[in-house]
Amino acid sequence: MRRLLLLRFAAPALVWLAGGSASSQTSSNSDAAGAAQTPDAPRPVDARPLQSRPALTPEQQQAAQNRAPVYLINGVPYVRPTAHDLFADYAKDTYLLNGFVRSTVRALYTQARDEPSGWGTDIAGYGQRYASSEGITVINGNVRLGMEFLFHEDLRYYPCRGCTVKKKIANALLAEFTARHDSDGHRFFTLTPTISDFSGPIIAHSVWYPDYNPFGGVVATRTVFATRVGLHLFQEFRPHRHHAHPEVSMP
Repeated sequence: MRRLLLLRFAAPALVWLAGGSASSQTSSNSDAAGAAQTPDAPRPVDARPLQSRPALTPEQQQAAQNRAPVYLINGVPYVRPTAHDLFADYAKDTYLLNGFVRSTVRALYTQARDEPSGWGTDIAGYGQRYASSEGITVINGNVRLGMEFLFHEDLRYYPCRGCTVKKKIANALLAEFTARHDSDGHRFFTLTPTISDFSGPIIAHSVWYPDYNPFGGVVATRTVFATRVGLHLFQEFRPHRHHAHPEVSMP
């Protein structure tokens, strides 16, 4: 009788314990499934095939072979100048700001030294000196342009971008003894800049100076050389905007 009573009271307890363990297992499984579906859980990466670049057509291959290489000159892509480019550089260097600055500096220098003494040191004397200096600039520019066309040279000035101070100074000086040539713009020695710098002072001292002295024109060429190199140095060291260029073939 006692055993029956114990079984009667123990059976509900056993059923309650069995149900509790099952529910806990079910909740743990649901928690694990929920954790697997959270956004922070790692997801498998989709395996995608690598995409290869399509092959070039025969026309594209021929165009790539015929494309002319690009050459850098002092950090700037070089383009062979046309006749219009040479005339534009001639006008800028002779009649516009560059020519005006060089003529003014030479006129002020000769005014301070009273050369030639026959023109005096007043305003009229300075006017004569400036007109003479401008005439020298025009003669030099015309001789320079004519020899450029005659010998197919490129005498335009290319500042050295991103160079050291030593290379910038060397580039400014070499421009008075060299020129650019061919499609790659390689530098070569030429007498064109020197001859053009000498022509103006010699003609001035032989034609309109008070005293006829061609040798004095040879000596006066130093001011032409100094003002041109000085302008080149200004172009070298003035601030400029840097432009990145793609990889190109170097000359």
